[in-house]
Amino acid sequence: MVTTQRIKEFCQTVRLKSTQVFIVAGTCLLTLLVTLVCIGLMTRYEVENEVANVADVDYWKDKVASTQKIWYDKGIEELNEALRSPSAPNYPRNVRIFLVQGIDGADLAAYRFPARDLSQGNTNFAWDYFPHLARLKNSCSQQIPCQVGSVPRALWSGIPLDRVPRFQPDCRESINETDTPLSVLRQAQLVGLRTGFVTTQRITGSTGAALGNTNSNYECDERMPLGYSKSGCQDIARQLISGETGRSLNVIIGGGRQMLNSLVPKTNSDPVDELLCDSSDGRNLLKEWRNHKLEESKISPIKFEFLQRTDELESLNASNFDFLFGVMANGDLSGNAKAPSLKLMVERSLQVLKKRGQGYLLIVEQFIKSDMDKRMQLQILNETLVNLQPDRDTLTLVLMTNAIYPKPILDVSEETETIIHLADTFNEAEFQIQQRLHQMPSESLLFAQGPKSSIFHGVQKESFLAHAISHVLSRSKTNP
Repeated sequence: MVTTQRIKEFCQTVRLKSTQVFIVAGTCLLTLLVTLVCIGLMTRYEVENEVANVADVDYWKDKVASTQKIWYDKGIEELNEALRSPSAPNYPRNVRIFLVQGIDGADLAAYRFPARDLSQGNTNFAWDYFPHLARLKNSCSQQIPCQVGSVPRALWSGIPLDRVPRFQPDCRESINETDTPLSVLRQAQLVGLRTGFVTTQRITGSTGAALGNTNSNYECDERMPLGYSKSGCQDIARQLISGETGRSLNVIIGGGRQMLNSLVPKTNSDPVDELLCDSSDGRNLLKEWRNHKLEESKISPIKFEFLQRTDELESLNASNFDFLFGVMANGDLSGNAKAPSLKLMVERSLQVLKKRGQGYLLIVEQFIKSDMDKRMQLQILNETLVNLQPDRDTLTLVLMTNAIYPKPILDVSEETETIIHLADTFNEAEFQIQQRLHQMPSESLLFAQGPKSSIFHGVQKESFLAHAISHVLSRSKTNP
């Protein structure tokens, strides 16, 4: 009887332990399944977002010579860094565009190396680390003659170069046209973004004329043919100051005082450029801009400032202002020995543009003439970019082009300018030399970094730049 009782107790114990074992085994199996699902989801996420671990990219270290290993190690680090960069799904709140005129791919390749000392190796510029790169075709080289003044209008309006409107002598109808092509700057203003234009050239140059939606080929009244004013035509300077785009600019800094005012101060450091247009109709457009802002402030309180000297710009607490207008030279800034640096102008511009809850578009033009030290100019741009504060909400573009060379008297392309020097060499007619120069590789390089920078890729038409920027601006965030 006692034996039977013990057998029953033993059986119950074994049964209980079997149940526990089953529960434990089931828990382990469920944990394993959950773990496998998580690993699968993480792997899929990494593939979709191009996220990689340092160990994901490797090479046969045991088969690589010791003299190669150090370079392979560095190359793998760079590759891993590239793979870690996810394609951001969000659109940028802000867009910064740096336009460099006078530099092509050959210049960049040459000036990455320190002067006369190749032992230091190849030094990358800030834009060399941008993850995306596109090339913009130079259709100007394929036209005889090339209307170079139309190239900026193609870049910033998105209209092909051969379709850019030609301005007629009678401006009465075109001035009041409601279907005038809008530049990306005006489009940004219409969607509520703050806007700025900074140039080391004069603000009435071809870039300023295109961005400001002007419809003239003449920077000031002096160069306009007789009868143009009577037919209702206005020069670029007057349209830029009185037009909606120019008046709505939160920041505009550059040269060109002698186009805006008929009487300008002349100093040894900042003489009047005799090769440029010099207004003679008694105008004072700088005063007109200030008076217009005073009228605006009576309706809606705004703070604005007008500057003409570098020390004024240096001491300005720019973040307190809604509008900033700086005219820092009679002609181009290169003609004024006391002109502000590119870095200072960009810093103050961003201080004005950055407002809580509102995005911005800033376009900066660095004009590099053929007689300038290109290496030094690239270093100036590099320093300016390096000192910009990192911003995950900002798309930054750097456009290098050697295809646009606006001249003081007549706008001509680099290809057209070269004809003067090649005639003696080839002893050919101008038309034949133009045909020869069609083969010149002068495509523009576009470096991109930030949200949606991946849309800038491959070889594109000049008009692609405006189309891409317009798309990004239309989806830009305006929330804080």
